[in-house]
Amino acid sequence: MKINKHRIIIIVSIIIFLVLSISGWLTWKDWSYSESEPYAKESELPSDIVVIYYSRSGKTEAMARQIARRLESDIFQISDQSYYQGLTGMWRANRDSWFRKPAPISRSVIDLTDYRLIFLGSPIWWYRPAPPLWAFVESNNFDGKFVVLFNTFNSRFKQDEIEEFKDLVEDHGGTFLDHVYIRRGRIYNQLSGEELIREAQQILDTKEQEWRRVISEGAQSKQKH
Repeated sequence: MKINKHRIIIIVSIIIFLVLSISGWLTWKDWSYSESEPYAKESELPSDIVVIYYSRSGKTEAMARQIARRLESDIFQISDQSYYQGLTGMWRANRDSWFRKPAPISRSVIDLTDYRLIFLGSPIWWYRPAPPLWAFVESNNFDGKFVVLFNTFNSRFKQDEIEEFKDLVEDHGGTFLDHVYIRRGRIYNQLSGEELIREAQQILDTKEQEWRRVISEGAQSKQKH
């Protein structure tokens, strides 16, 4: 059978073009996001609520800042060395999530003594919270704390992965109170920054009073004992 070299060259060129185009498009999408308005706690009074989050592209950060703004809480960001913007960082994020590799994070320990309600946030990668959030929980003590997990994601999460995270929190002394989340949509059709903020506000409208009631009852129960 005679090989048509010209046809092979055309096919290979088309494949290379498609791979480069898709890679470029994914890189652009990875970099393109709407930064949220920075949050600074206005009150000088100490807060018994803290928001701790990991965000790679800024979407989970937007949700974290909205929670902190509504609850007038303290806020801390978990940083990493590996999952920076671009295809290499994206590849490492997928690899470590799939193989459940520990994530090297900065600020691995935070003094949580004065907090009663702790929000822990990250994106969902491969159906579970991102590795930096697991690393943070492993390094900290949550004795006597209520914990709310919050996530943003493209596709979905698996409930058994959330249950595993809950077990880890409780193994470190915490009481897992709730899990809230925002589905951003697929990479080609995602919520805008404004839409994401609105969804975060709707969650807070629904949940805030319930959370405050639970931690208030917890505080009263502790005082009685």
